[in-house]
Amino acid sequence: MRMHATRSLTPHIVLAAIVALALAAGAAAARALALPDGADDYNSPGFIVRHAWEKFAYLGGEPFRDGLSPAEEDARIARFFELNGLIADRSRTATDPEAQPDAARIAAAAAATLRAERARIENSVERIIEGRLTHVLKEQGLTRRVGGDLLWPPVDIEFEDAPSVLVTSPRSRIEKRGESLVRGDLPPERIERIEAAAERDGETSALVVRIGAIAMYPSIIPPSRDYAGTMETAAHEWLHHYLWFAPLGRRYYQDGRLTTLNETVANMAGRELGEAFVRAYPLARIEASDALPPAAPGDTPAIDFTAEMRGLRHDVESLLAAGRIEDAERLMDEKRRFLAGHGYYIRRLNQAYFAFHGSYADTPGSIDPIGPKLQSLRERSASVSAFVETARGLTSERDLDAALGATP
Repeated sequence: MRMHATRSLTPHIVLAAIVALALAAGAAAARALALPDGADDYNSPGFIVRHAWEKFAYLGGEPFRDGLSPAEEDARIARFFELNGLIADRSRTATDPEAQPDAARIAAAAAATLRAERARIENSVERIIEGRLTHVLKEQGLTRRVGGDLLWPPVDIEFEDAPSVLVTSPRSRIEKRGESLVRGDLPPERIERIEAAAERDGETSALVVRIGAIAMYPSIIPPSRDYAGTMETAAHEWLHHYLWFAPLGRRYYQDGRLTTLNETVANMAGRELGEAFVRAYPLARIEASDALPPAAPGDTPAIDFTAEMRGLRHDVESLLAAGRIEDAERLMDEKRRFLAGHGYYIRRLNQAYFAFHGSYADTPGSIDPIGPKLQSLRERSASVSAFVETARGLTSERDLDAALGATP
């Protein structure tokens, strides 16, 4: 009798533990961001409280729902990503100022119908993807030895539009001075007013950035038609959850160098894990529908975006070091217009832009040596799991240098 009672309580104990994890991990992800106190702020505590228990309540009702075969799961996922694309297309027409009123009205109604269909399958798609990503992560060796191979923390995602981030930097140098979450659905004129208010002192550069996702718990993953990109994003955000239980992740907010280490590790390993996911669970239908038509002659940009951005970063750093702030800002705006003329649109290119994108040392906006160093560490590691295992113990760039010296 006592054994039966213990067994019946076990699921509730596990659920309580995971909910506690959700609250703790989500709070850690948001701890350096200002609490919402204005109409434009993103309510991160509200998201955490609202979603901490939802996924596990859904899983609790799983025995009462019909199971899907692997082929049916594939079809459901394919339909979800197809709906994402259709909704984006209809929404674009509905909000296009050039669209005829009747066409805009029809598109808005169609988008609403498609959103309702997507909402009906969203929870099951999240569950299927979580299960499949769990399998891939285990296959890649990213488990912990706790009596057995345990994937910790559990994969948990929520398809929802991500918030934006207000990033600030001094005008006199490229350095992320602050960031706070704001709503992701703000109109352009409101975004411009927020940036102008942050720059009112004349010494600050500000930028509101749309982010691809955020590692709350669950991770917020924007719904997209890009299957491969979504899987890479889901892996990236899970890696932040994983690293939170290790020295590297716990020091995410300690200083800018550790933020860069965290983000670059998650970028590099997330890219590999996302590719492994798509290899294990290909959806040809999605990949075919996402394929871009061949570019017409003359349509292909004739510039190297990465080289342009890194060269600009070097030039801006030099100008700022010489105290030539206005010249640096003029150069960035000229480059922004040049890039737009070659098919690369950047709404606002300033010190805050580079301060934000510099956290990802393997991207075009960064000239940080952490990127090449981590790439070298990955090349010397036998697998992605070995790379992450080494990286998770880093507590400084000096540790990274030591790890490189210790590997053959």
